[in-house]
Amino acid sequence: MAASCARGGAALVLPTTSKRQGFTRTHSLTRPVRVPARVCTIMASSVKRVDKSDLQWKKELDAESFQVLRKKGTEPARTGEYDKFYPSEGHFVCKGCGNPLYSAESKFDSGCGWPAFDKCYVGGVKTETDMTFGMKRIEIMCAACDGHLGHVFENEGFSPTMERHCVNSVSVKFVQEAPLNPMEEAKVSDGEGGGGSMGKFVIPLVMLGLAYTLSSVVGKVMDAFMRGG
Repeated sequence: MAASCARGGAALVLPTTSKRQGFTRTHSLTRPVRVPARVCTIMASSVKRVDKSDLQWKKELDAESFQVLRKKGTEPARTGEYDKFYPSEGHFVCKGCGNPLYSAESKFDSGCGWPAFDKCYVGGVKTETDMTFGMKRIEIMCAACDGHLGHVFENEGFSPTMERHCVNSVSVKFVQEAPLNPMEEAKVSDGEGGGGSMGKFVIPLVMLGLAYTLSSVVGKVMDAFMRGG
């Protein structure tokens, strides 16, 4: 197995460490804005492509999983089946195609409201730069079927890998047994993605701005109503 990026560079393979975390439900938000300049993918010859039409996926997946996996939606925070689910063994696979993604040991409690993992199985996950909301993030997708999993945030200090894979519960499925064949685990970014201390404040600031705008609009409507009355 080999790791490669658009600019070269290798994935850092790390020993498995004991971690924990949870499961979820789905809801959809905006589509990511794609930046074609950089795509970094951990490659593995053992990963078999799974290509299906949206119609086929819609028949096979529940509505929430289809919205997240195929339409890049996001489930509400702290609602997922795996958010507070901390298995001591087993692994997580893509809910769409069954491709192995994460070990139970790589899961940890970040307190973010979604399942968190600090590394993935080599070849299981591929990445793409996402500039939604004007914030640089790394989108993570199943390497076999391109199903949307979530995003990677970096340099937050949760684990030695300095990565937090923030994953939608409805994108994955837990399997109690370990994979049939031993699999290496690795971080997925070389440090050029988003996250870190600034990443924690961007979304709250955006939400605060939206709340202020909404309150201003409501105030004007109420004022116009009172004057009309």
